[in-house]
Amino acid sequence: MGVYSYAQRSGGRFGKLSEATGLTAAQPAIFPQTPGSLDWLLGPALQELPQSEDAFQVAVFAPLDAKDLPVMVFLPGGGFVSGAGTVRWYDAQDFAEKQNCVVAVVNYRIGLLAHNQQVGGGNTPPEELLLALEWVQRNIAELGGNPQEVTLAGQSAGAFWAFALAQLEAARGLFNRLYVGSLSFQPPMGETQAQERNAVMAQALNGTALAEASTEQLLAAGTALAQAWAGRGLGLYPSTDESVPADLFDTARAVERLHVKQLLLSYTADEASAFIGMAPEQAFTVDSVRGFIAGNFNEPQEVFDALVAAEPQATAKSLMVRAMSLHQIQLYAVELADAAAAAGIQVQLLGFEVRSPLPHAGSAHCLELPFLFGNRERWQDAPMLDGVADELFEQTAKVLGDALGSFIRLGTAATGDNNALAVHQTGAQSLTALDETGLIKREIQRQFSTRRPVLA
Repeated sequence: MGVYSYAQRSGGRFGKLSEATGLTAAQPAIFPQTPGSLDWLLGPALQELPQSEDAFQVAVFAPLDAKDLPVMVFLPGGGFVSGAGTVRWYDAQDFAEKQNCVVAVVNYRIGLLAHNQQVGGGNTPPEELLLALEWVQRNIAELGGNPQEVTLAGQSAGAFWAFALAQLEAARGLFNRLYVGSLSFQPPMGETQAQERNAVMAQALNGTALAEASTEQLLAAGTALAQAWAGRGLGLYPSTDESVPADLFDTARAVERLHVKQLLLSYTADEASAFIGMAPEQAFTVDSVRGFIAGNFNEPQEVFDALVAAEPQATAKSLMVRAMSLHQIQLYAVELADAAAAAGIQVQLLGFEVRSPLPHAGSAHCLELPFLFGNRERWQDAPMLDGVADELFEQTAKVLGDALGSFIRLGTAATGDNNALAVHQTGAQSLTALDETGLIKREIQRQFSTRRPVLA
């Protein structure tokens, strides 16, 4: 592995970035952050690395004597407020060797550093992520990769940014294919939402400008925002600007802008358990579940009845996990796949259904990551893997790794014996899923019709 700087700041905290020339080695660091809300699943690895506002770094993994190999540029998640590409979770050496490719995992700014001067003042990650992709174009051949064969990949918040870049004209030609894991329906915030957050931030900073506040003050203000929106959504997430259009998640408009010809989408079976799994059962009532369904689905009574019928003993909390997972991630993936397939883009869908023995986790958001990279030893303190049998881990990692590796090399996800996963057709009734028994066919729940806000 090598860690390199891909950009550098000039002119203060929000000054214009410039490219880092050549292969400038760097000591691994992460952008400033507080402990993540998913540490109960993932463990404390993010707390091991030094924090810096100059952590514009890319970690590169390649087989020995690599030459002209296809490349995956991976953008990690973290709910827009935590995470980093340099953390040991994303050690892709084993993946690179088994899949015969080069992997570059990118750090990008998070929290209030991702908002230029104020919330709503413009998102900073697009600028640096473009510089990272351009760095790959200039330097990856020296590290064994082929700059003409680049797959952009992202998970969770990283999937948001990968999805945005795949619609951004300035990124055209910097990658050929797109993989997004657990892409959540999260339209960027508008002016009203931004100003509400700026009011909370101003109070937390006691009038100090974002550009002048200390790092500790920024983190404290970020915590205040998270607390203010607890139970209502994210305190911080991207806002609309020239790189992030308001209609980013409008499937018809998104596919018109997409500049890739192959798309791989994946999600886990119990996405929302990661976010509400540790909340007490009494925090959820049948009425609150009905309220969420009414606000996010057409024919809410039919949806509620179907969820109860599928799991008659489910608690209100379990029903909420199911409803949130469907609306925010799973059904949006199907809607996007339908639109992309209709537009002539090759699309494949993959559901991840292996479940963790950890109480309240199930097949949670992020559970697929150690299987994807096949690096269990780098997740040795992740509670979500406690009790997962080595044999199950290895067989699942092989199937998932082979599918992504094939997509990176050939543009089509397939098993190790070259059996391609189903190519999605608009209106398809099933998709490929991976559970403890291997690859299976899973029915798409098209009886559930979602409500999506009109996006300007």
